[in-house]
Amino acid sequence: MIQQIKNLARHSSVYTFSTFIQRALGFVMLPVYTDIAYISKTAYSDLTLVYTFTAFMTILYLYGMDAALLRYFFLGKESRSTVYKSGFIGVFVNSLLISGLLFLFADSAAYVLLGNAAYALFIKLAAVIMFLDGLGNLPYLILRAEEKSAAYSLFRIGRFLLEVLLNILFVVVLRYGVIGILYANVIAAFVNLLALLPYQQKYLRAAFSKETFLTLIKFGLPMIPNGIAYLTVEMSDKYLMRFLLGKETLALYSANYKFGAMLLLVVIAFRTAWQPFFLKIAKEDENPRRIYARVLTYFTLGGAFVVVAGSYFIEYLIKFPLSPTKTLMGSAYWSGVTIIPVILTAYLFYGLYVNFTVGVYIKKKTRLMVVFTGLAALVNVGSNFYLMPHFGIMGAAVATLLSYITMAAAILIANQRMYPVPYEFGRIAAILGYLAGMLFLLYSFDLTFWVRLLLILISPVLFYFGGFLNKEEIRFLRIIIRK
Repeated sequence: MIQQIKNLARHSSVYTFSTFIQRALGFVMLPVYTDIAYISKTAYSDLTLVYTFTAFMTILYLYGMDAALLRYFFLGKESRSTVYKSGFIGVFVNSLLISGLLFLFADSAAYVLLGNAAYALFIKLAAVIMFLDGLGNLPYLILRAEEKSAAYSLFRIGRFLLEVLLNILFVVVLRYGVIGILYANVIAAFVNLLALLPYQQKYLRAAFSKETFLTLIKFGLPMIPNGIAYLTVEMSDKYLMRFLLGKETLALYSANYKFGAMLLLVVIAFRTAWQPFFLKIAKEDENPRRIYARVLTYFTLGGAFVVVAGSYFIEYLIKFPLSPTKTLMGSAYWSGVTIIPVILTAYLFYGLYVNFTVGVYIKKKTRLMVVFTGLAALVNVGSNFYLMPHFGIMGAAVATLLSYITMAAAILIANQRMYPVPYEFGRIAAILGYLAGMLFLLYSFDLTFWVRLLLILISPVLFYFGGFLNKEEIRFLRIIIRK
């Protein structure tokens, strides 16, 4: 079991690195947007709303086909080439149709989203980006299924570097502002699509199969309402904040939210390796459920350490000086730092939710996922309407946390009925208790840097000598230490 988990950890670590690099664009460019080139708070909030729109629309562009392709790569009766070709054609036709409609109704979409039809070009560029990314994301499924994590990472990193250079050109040099950011994204998405063509050629030689396509549709379509509900959890706070608290507050919230979303990058990387891993061992291993249980424990432990470390030191990171007068995040945004620990904790619970999806995928019960995310969406919207006017951006952060707790709890209950897994609930409770205690100290006391560092350093010791680890884990740790 340890060996299989080591393999998962190896691929996850590679994906984590590439995901951090890929998503690092927002962090790398944050001082440029907020301080150096200084895009105004209003313009920054417009960019946030455009990206919120693209996130929602991506669900419709892929309509669950990515999840269906991955599932039937491992547990399908048809050849992988037939599965991929059928899914690719379906995504291509659908993406072309939606992008065409967005071009036709760009003025109306701009007015609804940004409050001004003059921003129609933003919508048109977003439509191009989503078309290119819809097709460009499919070859990455091949790399995941074939466990080519290194190649996957190199392409992600390559796109990141290209976007950084293009952002510097359009935003810093040419001073195009938000429109320049979108131009950079279009070019990077097109280059990414061309670069990945060789990896999918052998799969595209197969014939399109109507029967296979219908099988994929049956599995994937329930992902649309699920995806919309999930993105309601993820994005509704930003859209509602525009009306409830104003665009300037939205900019403050969004800039700090990026740092809280650091754990989301870890979860995305874990999910990238986790889905092919659990589908593969479900078919090959004699007792996969015991492995799933142990993975959850280790993920929760690692995630809790990331939350605590991030919460304790993020304040020093955002104030890191890049020059005598410039910092990693502009000083006008520092007042929002208090939401970061709450957002980090929210994404830990999202990670638990990802762990609990094994039963849904294996038993082909994707239609149930909208129930879990739908409950979370209702909690999110309702909480935001109440908490945001009373507690500002902290209220929005707490609403996000409540939503992800709801989502994780709902899928856990369902998963244990359809596909029981012997999760180590006692150990997980101990980890969450540790996390709650550390965050209580952070919010209740004015801890100095050295006190924070000391608390972080003694945390592993508490788990080691507190009886948390079993004999197999202690033996494994001793081998690692000796090496």
